[in-house]
Amino acid sequence: MPTSHHGEIEMNISARFCIAILVVCLAIAGTQAADVPSTVGYQGRLYDVANQPINNTLPVVFALYPAASGGTPVWTETQNVVFSNGYFSVQLGSVTVFNANAFDGTPRFLGVAIGADPEMEPRAAIASVPYALSAKPDARFGVTSGTAAAGTGRTCTLGEIILSAGTVANGTPAAGQIVVISQNTALFSLLGTMYGGDGNATFALPDLRAVAPNGLTYSICTVGNYPSTR
Repeated sequence: MPTSHHGEIEMNISARFCIAILVVCLAIAGTQAADVPSTVGYQGRLYDVANQPINNTLPVVFALYPAASGGTPVWTETQNVVFSNGYFSVQLGSVTVFNANAFDGTPRFLGVAIGADPEMEPRAAIASVPYALSAKPDARFGVTSGTAAAGTGRTCTLGEIILSAGTVANGTPAAGQIVVISQNTALFSLLGTMYGGDGNATFALPDLRAVAPNGLTYSICTVGNYPSTR
């Protein structure tokens, strides 16, 4: 079996890998959610037994395992990888889409087999970032939230966000409403068109319903004291 010494794999084709796992998590604006990328970036450099970088195109089998050794892969794919001066860059999941078991929150290890050689040892432990691929909305938020009516209580500061329980909020529920600038000039001077509106006659309040804990309401102070810098 091949062995490893500080990242060098001694076999018919030996490898020294520098692993980069990259997943971009896009921010959610309002209630529109961007798609989470479905691939994981993997980069490295491949050397032969003479410690010379490879220049070739070779079939490479990538596999995810639940254990550092042995076991059955939960996902696998084969790519024809181009090596230029040893360097390569692939997108895992571009040939075989990650299934539900690929990143389920339990440890994962990446196995790599190049050409006709056996799988390299040791397998690489996968960092936590790719688990974002299986992230699901948190059911504790945004299900029964944002239902309180607008109300007044203590004096607030314009633009202040207030979290309230009960049926009446201390402000205007932050639900993305379009409001008239001429009736809210002070608030518009603070928010502008950051959350929407045409900037001429209207602007929008932030929509925080999806991020409010269930049963609670985020409201925004629309009538109150104008904030000042210290």
